[in-house]
Amino acid sequence: GADNLEAALDDHAPPLMAMRAEAAGEPRVTLTAPVLNGAMSKHILITGAEKREALERAAHLMPAEAPIRAVWSDATVHWAE
Repeated sequence: GADNLEAALDDHAPPLMAMRAEAAGEPRVTLTAPVLNGAMSKHILITGAEKREALERAAHLMPAEAPIRAVWSDATVHWAE
């Protein structure tokens, strides 16, 4: 639900973008998908069963529905209770 999500997922997005989402409370600055995908290595850290279930659901969604999908390839996922 972030206001600049589609632009941040675009292959030609700038390195950083401001993001506002009602659920986040405060505005944020985020690295965009091209920058994250250009990293030498990617690690995703999740904690708790609820986040693990969300990640498993995201596996079957498009990046616009689950933004993690835009950067998930070649990432190492670390999960802890």
